[in-house]
Amino acid sequence: MLANCANEVCSRQLHSFTEGRLFQFEVVSISLAASDETAAPFDEKPVRETVHFWLCGRCAASFNLVLEPARGLKLVSISEETQHSGESSACSSNLMQS
Repeated sequence: MLANCANEVCSRQLHSFTEGRLFQFEVVSISLAASDETAAPFDEKPVRETVHFWLCGRCAASFNLVLEPARGLKLVSISEETQHSGESSACSSNLMQS
């Protein structure tokens, strides 16, 4: 995970943490053994794991990483995020003026 840039198009090798951006996510998973016939569904405790991903400096200037529960790791353009946050700010300010 940390050996290369998380952007699959780039995949630049990690040489130093002084460049780029490190992302940390907590993943919660439940796995049931198929052969465990005595276990009731969902009786296993969730397993929490911390995972790390790195974007090189060039990719970190344009992208953020987001972990979506159903889809997994997603590369999101910073300009898209800025546009969406600007839209939500405009909506909330319009609501306040009403």
